[in-house]
Amino acid sequence: MIDAEGRVVHELVLPHRRQAVFDFFTDAGRLVRWIGLRAELEPVPGGRFRFEVQPGQWCEGEYVELVPPARVAFTWGWTDPWWDLPPGRSLVEVDLREADGGTHLRLVHSRLPGELRALHDQGWTAFLARLVAVTAGTDPGPYPVGDPADQQGRSS
Repeated sequence: MIDAEGRVVHELVLPHRRQAVFDFFTDAGRLVRWIGLRAELEPVPGGRFRFEVQPGQWCEGEYVELVPPARVAFTWGWTDPWWDLPPGRSLVEVDLREADGGTHLRLVHSRLPGELRALHDQGWTAFLARLVAVTAGTDPGPYPVGDPADQQGRSS
């Protein structure tokens, strides 16, 4: 959902302890189980946060804050100029708290230009559903490969 401040916000409960969920944002092997084709992560403040979301489409930024197992924040942007969102321009904050034997995840993606908010909201909806499946031990289904420009009726 997009809140009144123009931030993309998602909340869900996962059937894992906080540290395990935290690791899905800081360990390259775990990250690509739910989002991305390959990843290069350096989970320290100022460290690299980079992964290939679609073939040739790289999301890039850096870790801003890591408070295991409660919080991870990183900047976010795209290497492809089509997005008009350079690496590091927006901010993703993930807060994790214990909830009924699992973990309540609250993801807030801010500093997105208006025209990219809905697209990123759709993306987080799809990929967080994959995270739910992976943490539940079920098959997340085929990886959603496609050109976002085509999905939005825009051309590069």
